[in-house]
Amino acid sequence: MNYCRHCGVKLSNDLPYCPLCDMETVKLDDHYDLDYPYIKSRFSRGLMIRIVTFLAVVFAAVSLLINHLVPTDNPWAFITAAAIVYVWFNLLNIIRNTRNPGMLLLCQLLSVSGLLFLIDYLTGWHRWSVNYAIPGLVVAAAVAIVLMIVIKPVKYRAYTIYLLVNAVLGVLSVLLWISGAATVEWPVVTACGTALLCFLAMLVFADRRTRNELHKRFHF
Repeated sequence: MNYCRHCGVKLSNDLPYCPLCDMETVKLDDHYDLDYPYIKSRFSRGLMIRIVTFLAVVFAAVSLLINHLVPTDNPWAFITAAAIVYVWFNLLNIIRNTRNPGMLLLCQLLSVSGLLFLIDYLTGWHRWSVNYAIPGLVVAAAVAIVLMIVIKPVKYRAYTIYLLVNAVLGVLSVLLWISGAATVEWPVVTACGTALLCFLAMLVFADRRTRNELHKRFHF
């Protein structure tokens, strides 16, 4: 049985983190006394999210205000605002998903891809983002997820879902080339092939529980 110092509740199982406050629990013997009184931090998760959001809005507004007062042909203010939104988005994910590296990785992939696309568009649309950067990120994400599975095979089923999402992103990168947004074929084909190959390999080596999990989620 475990004990949460923050909530003051006993857990009938051996959960390492409290399901109420998400803080680390301690092992509870037949008799338990606190070694020292617990002092609740004034910086709760909700307060941190509000502080980060407020600072992001302030910095983005200041950048746009300076750009309005001192006009220039360089779109630095919009790039700065986009970078601030990217940092804000990732800080929120870090605060909310401290123990979910797969979700953090996918959020990084999406946010960095969006940021690079916006920078490319604001600086003349040279298509380096859709031709090389985004496909390279898809390949890197697929390899990183496979490495996570090797390191922590206990989360095999969850990482399989992440590989499926990454495979969908790989297919979407090919659609960029088909639609004409991307002009170089081999990077998007490599990204799509790598993402699909990693996902299919997971299906081949997956156990019955993983297949049942996919069937339950997607009904196929």
